[in-house]
Amino acid sequence: MDMKSEKSKQAIVVLHEIYGVNQFIIEQCEKFIEAGYDVFCPNMIDRSSFSYEESIEAYNFFMENVGFEVYKEISSFINQLNNKYDNVFIVGFSVGATIAWRCCENLLCSGIVACYGSRIRDYIDINPICPMLLLFAKEDSFDVHTLVCQLQDKQYLSIIEFDAEHGFLDSYSRNYNNKASKCAEEAIRCFIRECMK
Repeated sequence: MDMKSEKSKQAIVVLHEIYGVNQFIIEQCEKFIEAGYDVFCPNMIDRSSFSYEESIEAYNFFMENVGFEVYKEISSFINQLNNKYDNVFIVGFSVGATIAWRCCENLLCSGIVACYGSRIRDYIDINPICPMLLLFAKEDSFDVHTLVCQLQDKQYLSIIEFDAEHGFLDSYSRNYNNKASKCAEEAIRCFIRECMK
């Protein structure tokens, strides 16, 4: 587990996409550190990051070597951090968002943000027991609206759909959307602040 610490009592665990800990993820971590959080960013693929051009290889590597069961390790890590921090949050992107979603039945999580986790649709039977914010792009590889309808009545869950495409927060992605990204980042900040009250 990589650790970046500013001696805060609030921790955020950032979960990367299939590509690994790339420049986008590093910059997300840096933003949270600048905001005063201790940040942990596990390298779930245990290797250097893939390029965006290697998306097929990155996906296959993730599915063959990591998979979504890794949420058990992340949830266990949350439990360890809970001994040291007043609040522990998860912020996940894409596959990291689906892993974050699978952690939402952990009472020791102070709050979870999941950004465009397309495989959440495979785990709709999960019921959050901690505050959860799902951010979806309306344009994705699946029917986002149907998934939102299936999830929207769950307790502790907030959902925002953005008029954007999968990966819209990532300024290095061809799907980057500046306006949607700024709105999403503000929603994340507000959500985390609310959870700390």
